[in-house]
Amino acid sequence: MDERNKTGSRRQKLEAHRRRVRFAAPFFILLSVIAVVALIIPLRPTESASEKRELAKFPEFSLSSLLSGDYFDEVSLWYSDTFPGRDGWLALSGEIGGLHGLHDIVIHGELGGADEIPVVTEQPSVPPTETPETTPTPVPTPEPTLPPTPEVIATSPPEESVEHWGGIAGGEAEVVFGNVLQIGDAAFAYYGFSQYGSDRHVSLVNSCAAMLENYGAKLYDILIPTSVGVLVSSDFMEEIECSDQGASISYIFSQEDERVGKVNVFNALIEHNDEYLYFRTDHHWTALGAWYAYRQFCAVAEYEPAELEAFEELDMGPFLGSFYSSSAQSSRLREDNVLAYNPPGDLEMKITAAEGNTFPWPVITDMSHSTKFAKYMCFLGGDHPLTVITNNDLPDAPNCLVVKDSFGNPFVPFLTQNYHKVYVVDYRKYTAMTMQYFVQYYEIDDVLLVESLAMAQGDGTLDLLEWFCK
Repeated sequence: MDERNKTGSRRQKLEAHRRRVRFAAPFFILLSVIAVVALIIPLRPTESASEKRELAKFPEFSLSSLLSGDYFDEVSLWYSDTFPGRDGWLALSGEIGGLHGLHDIVIHGELGGADEIPVVTEQPSVPPTETPETTPTPVPTPEPTLPPTPEVIATSPPEESVEHWGGIAGGEAEVVFGNVLQIGDAAFAYYGFSQYGSDRHVSLVNSCAAMLENYGAKLYDILIPTSVGVLVSSDFMEEIECSDQGASISYIFSQEDERVGKVNVFNALIEHNDEYLYFRTDHHWTALGAWYAYRQFCAVAEYEPAELEAFEELDMGPFLGSFYSSSAQSSRLREDNVLAYNPPGDLEMKITAAEGNTFPWPVITDMSHSTKFAKYMCFLGGDHPLTVITNNDLPDAPNCLVVKDSFGNPFVPFLTQNYHKVYVVDYRKYTAMTMQYFVQYYEIDDVLLVESLAMAQGDGTLDLLEWFCK
């Protein structure tokens, strides 16, 4: 009896196993077919849009790599890295993952605490060179202009109508990954005010302006807000504890002395925040945003600004920037478009690379046929230690020095219409001489500090600038 039970039990297990095999067989056959097709298909991707990198190449055969086993490891990496439709599958995975909590604002990782911005009541005290008895009349600083609507304001590429994202309700605010906030089809970087960093920036700028005054040069402080401060409503920024960049700039300017030319780019951009001022997939601003900042600089420096129509508009085509690989659902981001404005005149530009070699280069490079990730390099040929632009049509015009990060690249071409020579120093790369010697050697009239507000408060930035601004 026991033997018959054991035999029946074995038959049941065998039959159950056969049923599992019958059900699983089509699945494994399908996987095998897909694997074979993926292996022999000729059109395999060579770069990843979501990760902004080149994909693995098929390895070269060698006897040593075969014997060590590395050859088949590299083949396996190539196969998985260049699987047809790879970015599509990754995007689908992100979309499925994003279905959890789409109606909420979800923060992944720590954004870091922001300091409270001091209330600006009056301008700073007397500069050190003035007598203590002379006290300037305090001038109240106007409240920074806020976006005209409590909703998020969208920017659209040229030749498209301006849209509105419909505010925060209804699931439009997606997620924050690291310090990147995705809202609808655009991404933004979190900004937090730093009391220590701002005060250190003020001290640097004031001492630099005092030094330059001894050589007949003037310093202009141009702090560029990031897109979240110009395009996202103040109500929502309070909700995610993102500091008010207009108030941050007002505080910094209120502490800088009268020697400094304070260029309020924030208010100039707010007035045009329904235009295409910032990229959706990148942390930089567009050339149009830079032109509005240039106009504001000219108003402070008392120069006649060149109109945008005087420049040749060049379309570099579609662009995917730094936020594309770090957003929650990058497939939902709207592809950007890069427009550049080539300045008129008899211009010559020379770049000095990190190796010390100098070579000519166009002010605006045609990047229309380059990869989508490199389009921002059309401005000045990218970031280099020293770039010099000469306008031979303006031999009697003054000379300027622009000390910048990458935000300064689309801004510089506009300056060619007001200066004979524009010297451009990327403070992250330049080590040849300090500002004091640079200004004397090249007979500089104006020094423009052009940097992102977020970078201006960073210890790394301030360490480099404090060395250069001696």
